[in-house]
Amino acid sequence: MLNCSIKLVIMDLEELKKLQKELAKSVIIEDFIKPEEIKFVLGVDQSFIGKKQEKVISACVALTFPELKPIDQNVRIEDVNFPYIPTFLMFREGDPAVRAIEPIMEKLDKRKTVIIVDGSGIAHPRRCGLATYIALKLKVPSIGVTKRKLYGDVEYPEREMESKPIFDGNEIIGYALKPCKMCKPIFISPGSYITPKTALEIVKACIKNHKLPEPVRLAHELATRSKSQNLSFFMEL
Repeated sequence: MLNCSIKLVIMDLEELKKLQKELAKSVIIEDFIKPEEIKFVLGVDQSFIGKKQEKVISACVALTFPELKPIDQNVRIEDVNFPYIPTFLMFREGDPAVRAIEPIMEKLDKRKTVIIVDGSGIAHPRRCGLATYIALKLKVPSIGVTKRKLYGDVEYPEREMESKPIFDGNEIIGYALKPCKMCKPIFISPGSYITPKTALEIVKACIKNHKLPEPVRLAHELATRSKSQNLSFFMEL
């Protein structure tokens, strides 16, 4: 199922829900890598461009860990083949993100790499957010980070660098983290091949004077620059 790209325009949402639930069965919430073994962290962010947002810009940045020194980057611009529907973003953004990551991943040791995604992991109504899809497709541990809570019950942290667990019933599926004094919390959950606790530990280690962890922040800046450079061209199409 994951060996072929998902290129859908219209499909019954109930069928898509079933597909997400089926993919979620493959999720493994275990630490395939210890924090002290990580050598590289990748950040992934995406932006859209065009009169009808018909193009997606996928940006990926690689950094050393724990130094957080940028060492590589990649940007891809592709057609959008799926409409924007909340909780179904993996169908819209998943394969373009994977294609932006793959050229960088080929140069790194995937056994020592973690991907941090601007998108949900298992803190998702069907335990299958964008970060989950990316992890399952690439077989690399991933962490989802969002600026808004998509799913779960949580008490919001109030102190800088304080974290609070996100619950699905009695199960911890992620953490809310207040990364700076004046910031609102961010929401962290594993995609696959990593535990919520380790996902939180890695994201905290990647916070560097900003709200977002450094890999995602730099990927966002890269996507924004690319959008600015290409805006006039695509708006004329």
